[in-house]
Amino acid sequence: MDKLRALQYFAHLAESGSFTNTANAFDVPPSSVSRRIADLEALLKQQLLHRSTRQVKLTELGDLYYQQILPALHSLSDAEDLLKQQQHHPSGLLSISAMPSYGELCLTPILSEFSKRYPDIVLDLHFSDQLSNLRRDQIDIAIRGGTAPDERIVAKKLSNNHFVLCASPEYLARNGQPQSPLELNQHPSLRYRSPEKVLPWLYKEQQKWQELHPPIRLISNHGTSLVNAAKSGDGIALLPEWGISQQLAEGSLVRFSVGQDIRVSPAETTGIYLLYQGLKYQIPKVKVAVDFIVSQLMQQPSEYLG
Repeated sequence: MDKLRALQYFAHLAESGSFTNTANAFDVPPSSVSRRIADLEALLKQQLLHRSTRQVKLTELGDLYYQQILPALHSLSDAEDLLKQQQHHPSGLLSISAMPSYGELCLTPILSEFSKRYPDIVLDLHFSDQLSNLRRDQIDIAIRGGTAPDERIVAKKLSNNHFVLCASPEYLARNGQPQSPLELNQHPSLRYRSPEKVLPWLYKEQQKWQELHPPIRLISNHGTSLVNAAKSGDGIALLPEWGISQQLAEGSLVRFSVGQDIRVSPAETTGIYLLYQGLKYQIPKVKVAVDFIVSQLMQQPSEYLG
C-alpha cells in the first residue's frame, strides 16, 4: 500500500466529506479512493469513517488521527514547494490573512502593485480577526493586531496599534467633550467586538488599570460600521488611529483627549504584526511577499498607521 497517498486521500476526504470530490481532486476513480481508505483502516485496525449513501463523516478516532497527520502533510507540501520554487521565479497560490479593516484600508491598496511585479502569484485573501494557526489553516502570511506572538512564528512589527477617542464635531457640539475618563461614562459608546469579547475601555487610576462602563449604543466586529456610526453622531468610539486617518483629515471625526490614554489592553507592546513560519521565508513567493508588504506598510506615515 502507498501509505502516503492513502493519507492524502484520507485528509482530503475528511475535509470534503465526499469520495467523489476526493477522486476528482486526485484524478482517480472513486473506487481507488475507497480501496486505499479501506487498506488504511485495515493497517490501523481502526474504523476512521462513518459511511452512508449521502455523506462521509469521521469517527471520533478518525478525527483524532486527522488532526495528528495534518501538520505532517502540510510540512511535506511546504518542503515540496520549497524545492520546486528554488529553481523558478515566484509563482503559485499565496494565502494572506488580515484583519478586515486593516486589510481593506492598508493592505489591499498596495497589492495591485505587487500583482504587477509578480503576475504569476495568485493572491488568496482571507479577512478575519481570528488569530490563525498558520500551519493548520495553510496560511502563508497573517497580519494581526495585539502583542508579539510566541517564538515559533516570525513576527515583523509593521506599526503601533494606538487607539484614540473620537466623535463627530456635531456630537461634541451637542453633548460637550468629556474632560476626564469618568466623564466618558455619561456618553453612549460605540464598541468593537473581537473574536473573544467586546473590547474594554481601560484607564489608569493609582497605578492600576480600571474599566470604564459607559452606556453602549452599538457593538460591531466591523470597524467601518463603527466609523460610520461615529460620523453620524451616534456616540463616542475608541478606534485605531490608522482606521480613521481619512475621517480625521476631512474633519468628519474629531480626535480628543480626556487627560490620559484610554486603552483596550493594558499591554505596552500592542502593534500590527506580519506573521509567517520561518521555513516558508525560503519559498520565493513568500519571501517576495513578506519583503514587499513590510517595505510598503512600514514606510507609511505614522499618522496613517498609528
